[in-house]
Amino acid sequence: MELKPWKVLRSEIVYASPPYLRVQSHTIELPDGRIAEPYFRIDLRAFTVIAALTAEHEIIVGRQYRHGIERITLLLPGGLLEEGEDALEAAKRELLEETGYVADRWESLGRFVPNSNYRCGEVHLFLARDARKIAAADDDDLEETELLRLPLAELLQELLKGNVVSLSSAAAISLAAARLQS
Repeated sequence: MELKPWKVLRSEIVYASPPYLRVQSHTIELPDGRIAEPYFRIDLRAFTVIAALTAEHEIIVGRQYRHGIERITLLLPGGLLEEGEDALEAAKRELLEETGYVADRWESLGRFVPNSNYRCGEVHLFLARDARKIAAADDDDLEETELLRLPLAELLQELLKGNVVSLSSAAAISLAAARLQS
């Protein structure tokens, strides 16, 4: 069977809150001629998530209340790319701003979409090795953050216990573990 892309017959922005969020309603023609509507696409800004590993083999983790899920969770540092900003430069900036850490060695763990049906932006995942603290974290964010340094094995256990609920953090932790074991 040959798979074919769907054809967008009509696209309308039904909600926008620039520069963070845009919701589009599409009318789609499927390869077999059927029409699907409304088919929603959610556009969010691209962001980064960093698994930062210290020389002591600990991962920098934030413990925060996240209002979107109305609970406290563990998550990796990261944040939005600025307009025209390179993903690696954004990751370096976000690591420093959110944690006060910098790292010498950076590796891409890949670029992903959080939800392939709705898109929901792109996330760029990185492994940062030899992370070291050089400054205080910037506390201008809305969220209060308790910074932790956890051994990877302990962080993987927290992930398995359901204490890491962000898909992008879960993916970065898992991919970093795989990369570090290879």
